[in-house]
Amino acid sequence: MVTISEIEYKNFGRCVKMENEVASVIVTVEVGPRIISYCLNGKENILLEDIDREFFENGEEFRSYFGEDETWYIYGGHRLWSSPESFPHSYVPDNNPCEYAVLEDGSLCVMPPETRTGQQHCMLIQLHEATSDLLVMHSIQNVSGAIVTLAPWAMSVCSAGGVEIFPQSTKDNGLLSNRRNVFWSYSDINDERFFLGNKYGTLQQVKGAQNKFKIGFNNEDGWAAYVNKGQIFKKNFSMNIDGEYPDYGCNFETFTNGIFLECESLGELKTLKNGDTVYLTEKWSLLPCEDTFDRRNEESIDAFVNKYSLNK
Repeated sequence: MVTISEIEYKNFGRCVKMENEVASVIVTVEVGPRIISYCLNGKENILLEDIDREFFENGEEFRSYFGEDETWYIYGGHRLWSSPESFPHSYVPDNNPCEYAVLEDGSLCVMPPETRTGQQHCMLIQLHEATSDLLVMHSIQNVSGAIVTLAPWAMSVCSAGGVEIFPQSTKDNGLLSNRRNVFWSYSDINDERFFLGNKYGTLQQVKGAQNKFKIGFNNEDGWAAYVNKGQIFKKNFSMNIDGEYPDYGCNFETFTNGIFLECESLGELKTLKNGDTVYLTEKWSLLPCEDTFDRRNEESIDAFVNKYSLNK
């Protein structure tokens, strides 16, 4: 059975907590929204909580676009953006209260205010009554009055110290390519935190690391997992093989710095008339795990993936 209640959570203000006998989820509604906490009962939060507000944007270019008194905070947790990314347009300050409602099926619907970017975001969140399974449905409606092209972009900001696993495409396309590995200008392909094999890739979050790293690719298997704090956080998503995706065809991207690691899925790029909406759905789960693996050895990674059925 799922219970839903409004609480005050740390320095995030009013939040809504969803919990059952297995796991709990906390969603900010005073700011954001963010899914600010997700964990198995008795375990630590798998997501980042930026209590000290370490990560923010409020430079001159940002203030001239959004206003002198505005600041964008990452806050942590899981958020919804749109792609392609641009500055300062993407960094919409979301420091105001959100509307929320608990629906008849037990879903939590959270909707922040409209912004000057002309996008109305919404997250619909549903916790399974007896497991850690979480359904997170994202939508973005074009309310700009103009025609725009965008893709929904779901970004889970994970806590420091873990290792992410993601699959490589192994499809046999004959004489055609089967995978795209897209790097950003600040990414060092020889970064020790990063490993890329023929079947899997891994990315380690290292506290205090000085450099950023980001990679994107066509994740046709539709899953990624982050291992930390005695838990495996797994998220599933889909890819339309014939669809058009941002950043040279990426439906999955991952980023890390010295504070956190982001596990990101992207929907298809769509051209929207005023009033049109795009959608992106993720399915989450948590597994207890005290096992380790060699993140730079594909046999070790494969054994770990198969033991926990991460590729299912």
